[in-house]
Amino acid sequence: MARAPSEVVTIEGDEAVATLPEGSRRKMKISELVRRIRPSVPDSSGAILADGVKCALPYPGGLVLVHQTPPRIHGFRWIDADSKAEYGPKTSYRPVRLALPYVIVLAVFEGVGRGTPFLSQRNECFFVNQPLEAKGLDTPLCFPALLNCSVIDRGDYPISWICTEHLSKKDFLGRPTLDASLRDGLGALLRHLFESGFNRSSEQHEGASGFSASVDAAIDPRIANVEDWERATLEEPLFAIEVPWLPTGRCLGEIAARIGRAGPSRRNSFTTAADLARVIFSTPTQ
Repeated sequence: MARAPSEVVTIEGDEAVATLPEGSRRKMKISELVRRIRPSVPDSSGAILADGVKCALPYPGGLVLVHQTPPRIHGFRWIDADSKAEYGPKTSYRPVRLALPYVIVLAVFEGVGRGTPFLSQRNECFFVNQPLEAKGLDTPLCFPALLNCSVIDRGDYPISWICTEHLSKKDFLGRPTLDASLRDGLGALLRHLFESGFNRSSEQHEGASGFSASVDAAIDPRIANVEDWERATLEEPLFAIEVPWLPTGRCLGEIAARIGRAGPSRRNSFTTAADLARVIFSTPTQ
């Protein structure tokens, strides 16, 4: 049986030429085609990005900003032991001061190459006891002992998901430029992570948070509960970089690759001549 005619893409000098089965042809500069199917890492165009951005890791159709917060004492709103609700508007909180090690946040953006990018809901948080500069993408990541960071290890889902259900999109959507979108999206995510009330939503919806998983694993008596954590913080503000935090079994590079597999690349894969022809024909001519 004769095979049905298919799209053909050929190279003519510095141009890629797509030909459809019915004979229609369109050309595109090879450099432009490459830019569209694998967007380069954008620069900040002179904008000031958030302090602590360590690297930008691109994947087809998206970009991961890797942010590092150094060890210090954080002030949180933590669910009160006497709270009548586990999560939601009826939850009661109390202030706590807790020492944390290096906090690594992966802010996952989508839509790169298709207008201004936007912060996704696939962002993750991790703990490490040394700066990323020491081992780079080979840095082993640990689960954060924080409420509101859900521990999930299923397929290509985020394994340490930051719950952003109530993150206000007006704080980062609709920005006119790429650099403003990245800066405001990351800023909104960091504020949401560190300033929202920490409750037991993850335990109720995903089964466990990084905090409950760490307590259940008995990794260190100083974080057996939030009260012990507070006392240890008062005694030694830097004790957190000595805690054997619960390991994920994965390094930064592996987590970034996992994000790429689960992200827009599935919808924007470019593995056949038909995929490339679609890009060439869908791009408006000058």
